Amino acid sequence: MSYLLEILGRGLIAHMSGAFSGELGVAPEESLEALEQAAEQNPDDIPTLIRLGGQYLRHQEPVAARQVFLDILAEDKNNYAARLGLACVFDELNQIDVALEQLRIAQKTEPANPAILFCLGHCQERLGREEPAMDYYRDSLSLCPTLRNAHERLAAIYLKNDETDLAIHHYIKLCDLDPHQTDLHITLASLLLKSGDCEGAIQRYEHALSLDPENWTAHNDIVSAYEEAGLIREAIEHLHKMIDSEADFADTRLRLGDLYARLGDDVSAMTHYHRALEICPDYLEANVKLGTQHLRAGRYSDAARSFSSSLEINDRLLSAYVGIGVAQHAKGCTDQAMASFDMARNIEPNSTLLFSEVARMQLKAAASAESDSYLMGSEKTGTLEDSTPATDLISRQIQRLRQSIKSNPNHADLHYRLGLLLKNRGQIEDAIEAFRQAVQINPCYMKALIKLGLALKEVDQTEEAVEVFKQATEIQPEYVDLHYQLGLLFIQRYQFEIAVEHFEYAVQGNPENIGFQANLALALQNMGLIDRANASWQIVCDLAPESAEAAQARVAMAKNRESK
Repeated sequence: MSYLLEILGRGLIAHMSGAFSGELGVAPEESLEALEQAAEQNPDDIPTLIRLGGQYLRHQEPVAARQVFLDILAEDKNNYAARLGLACVFDELNQIDVALEQLRIAQKTEPANPAILFCLGHCQERLGREEPAMDYYRDSLSLCPTLRNAHERLAAIYLKNDETDLAIHHYIKLCDLDPHQTDLHITLASLLLKSGDCEGAIQRYEHALSLDPENWTAHNDIVSAYEEAGLIREAIEHLHKMIDSEADFADTRLRLGDLYARLGDDVSAMTHYHRALEICPDYLEANVKLGTQHLRAGRYSDAARSFSSSLEINDRLLSAYVGIGVAQHAKGCTDQAMASFDMARNIEPNSTLLFSEVARMQLKAAASAESDSYLMGSEKTGTLEDSTPATDLISRQIQRLRQSIKSNPNHADLHYRLGLLLKNRGQIEDAIEAFRQAVQINPCYMKALIKLGLALKEVDQTEEAVEVFKQATEIQPEYVDLHYQLGLLFIQRYQFEIAVEHFEYAVQGNPENIGFQANLALALQNMGLIDRANASWQIVCDLAPESAEAAQARVAMAKNRESK
């Protein structure tokens, strides 16, 4: 379900200026202060003024940018870059109609600019004018068929209007444009399943799984021989020669990271793990190894973030296997469907284990001086066994979650997290109840649905498990429209914040709505408008709100919002 909901949020742009960074001469490394001085020294230097206005926009100072562009246009009303800059200013000020008019004036200079056409469509869509928005998106694609955002927005509108076949058309194009992006193939598979094309969905899910680096086979007998002989430096040297003479592969970098870690060279290990993730950001093993290396070095916050990313990748694989199973079940291939669900069950423990690690690391990172003394008691007092803190940390996180749920009973994510920890502890029935609560609060919570279905299958409640899996891959029309409107509201930052503030003021003192903000955040996660790995890190704010790490998490989430 979440992959279908993500369609509704893809292609939205929070800052129009990003589409015209070239015209505005925006260079991240250029200093705003230096540009201000240059403009003051030479007020007739139009290119410098354009760059200054662009930097003001980049620093979220639209009023200052407006004055710069208005001054330029006062001297030259046909200045194309200043006109685009002014359109971006009004977009930032949420004056969409005025931004639209400025774009139309700019279009007279360059009528065949696909970026202008896309932004014209984007403004129309935000104003609720669906047909002209679609016309502009189509026009932009006729000039630039590789314009990904236009494909994504057309697919979003088609999905909202229940025109699944047309949405499929655009996701086929997107997969052709970026054939190695696993998320796109899973999204297309989800659309095919929704359309009733079970065979096509199965093939696309299987293709998505084949892109996972965990399925790649890349062995080198010489390196293996060196490793078995304990000649680690020779193995490292051989791998470096391979990289110099052949292509730079993610699994080669991962292996180098492992070898450097064996030598205790933290800096080199981290360098190669990061390079593996640059090559393939969705490499599950590389994310886990990176987190493990952080853990070895005592960097608990960084370890938690890496494990959070690993958790999201593993959950994506889970959703693919469940999708295959649902499609097979719909075809009447029951045995094959059960085998696919069993495959999901086989990799599901990775999620519960990873989340438990995240919970442990976050509590370690946020521990006060008193709890730190307790956690390190085996070293400081000799009263605790080395293995005690890990077990105790999970118990303490479970306790904190239960306490948080008492205060926030309608916070679906807290119930889900509790279920993961209980599942890791082997308390399967309690985990099922926690997952049920999460789904009851938020029926769109796909991860909770999948975990509930897998837990039910584990206790041999197969019939109910299959129904839950179906629910995880389906999408109700009312949820589609709700999330579509939410996405449009979210990118209009000021309206979104005002709407949230008004709602929270209206429901003050109403315990039934105490989980509103948490469930709103979950809806934004479902659409991909808030990064899910960052959101997993947000648990520290829920469970240790006064810690320094809580402040870090809030800053990280704020930066994530601004980057969208």
